[in-house]
Amino acid sequence: MSKVRKPPDVAATHELVRIDERALKQALAALQHGPIRFRRNDVIACEGDAADYVFLVASGVVRSCKTFDNGGRNVVAFYLSGDLFGFGDQKCALSIEACTDAMVLFIKRAGLMSLAAQENHVARFLLATATNELRRAQDHAILMSQNAKRRVIGFLTDWSMRLGETRQISLPMPYQDIADHLGLTIETVSRTLTKLERSGAIARSSRPRSLILRNRTNA
Repeated sequence: MSKVRKPPDVAATHELVRIDERALKQALAALQHGPIRFRRNDVIACEGDAADYVFLVASGVVRSCKTFDNGGRNVVAFYLSGDLFGFGDQKCALSIEACTDAMVLFIKRAGLMSLAAQENHVARFLLATATNELRRAQDHAILMSQNAKRRVIGFLTDWSMRLGETRQISLPMPYQDIADHLGLTIETVSRTLTKLERSGAIARSSRPRSLILRNRTNA
């Protein structure tokens, strides 16, 4: 009788990713250009540009977005320090912009793909990165079917997890960016935050551009 394989230990998997990330950064030293400093709202790459590079955020927050002919905008994703993205595209499908002052490393895409074909730890890291980004995209698609309150509290909860902050969370991006990410107006985001504060789900922090997550069940 064959034994049932147990699922991989989550802590061990995270440790493997950390080891792979360190090895990746060492292996990619010759492929890196930068880091390059960008000021808030600077364009890092334009939609339609050849995807000659992938991006590694060294500091700050970077956003990917789509601007429409009618002037509307959709912020598709936010990337934090340590996030690697853009390695799956032949052309930039979205505009890449600095959401805050940021430092970004440019890594030669062709070299990265060649290295991944030769080095298993690089291939594993890229797979983990792509899987994580796909999961976030799926979670976001589900979140967008919810009402405004659920969208905002869902974003705050996910953001706190990504930052590793359990209660007090920094929100360095403008509320307009959050609104464009959640498919809401900035007025709706502001009103929703006020409602969440009144319900006790969040509190204002004395730290600039920060909120305190209190009791999500009150949302």
